[in-house]
Amino acid sequence: MGLIWWILPSIAGVVGLILLFAGFGKLANLKPFAGVARLAFGTGFLGLAGVVAFAGLNFQTYKRLTYERPVAVVKFTAVPGEAASYTADVTFSDGTHLTQADGTQPVFRGDEWQIGARVIKFKPMANILGYDSVYRIEHMRSTNSMQFSSEAVTEGKIDGIRIVTEEPGIDISKLADTYGSRFGIDAEYGSATYQPMGDGFEYEVSITQDALIARPTEATRIAIQSKSYPGFLPSKRTDR
Repeated sequence: MGLIWWILPSIAGVVGLILLFAGFGKLANLKPFAGVARLAFGTGFLGLAGVVAFAGLNFQTYKRLTYERPVAVVKFTAVPGEAASYTADVTFSDGTHLTQADGTQPVFRGDEWQIGARVIKFKPMANILGYDSVYRIEHMRSTNSMQFSSEAVTEGKIDGIRIVTEEPGIDISKLADTYGSRFGIDAEYGSATYQPMGDGFEYEVSITQDALIARPTEATRIAIQSKSYPGFLPSKRTDR
């Protein structure tokens, strides 16, 4: 779909140039009426090409600045016999799975989970030119949201797994800090997103040009709402 915004102005521009050259040729051959007509049409096609090109650039601006990529799919399954304990099945966008050192799936305890990444963000103009944010998933953890209140903060246990334990190869983060401004890098920071955790809950994690986003599936969204608002029933659409 995006290519059409560049194909159309290219065709219009070529037609416009052909008509312009044809118009100048007619004028050189002392045929003013035919020459002026071709010049007028050629100028019109070139103007149309410019309008469509600018519209396409504007369209691409919105598309590039709101561009998202899939990061992972996260599913939770309750651990039998253990309260508020869930096995996490995490499948990353490249098809790999999150496992512990012994090869088993991690178990998280609590009622909320969080996934975090290190993000290198490019400036908007660099996004428009095709540079997307760079990320590296670094941790996943869970906690009990009830450990915080308006009156006191109690000590709570946090279960987590650190995905990157050491800096492999070249330190991209250090290079970004030192030379990033020369290549359109805007900032480098940590980004994390969290959601409720429950049996059967499933989320799709994405990365925007700025941060991580975890969206629940429709079934999970309904389950969360039913827990937050007892008696909640999703509206049913009827076909008429």
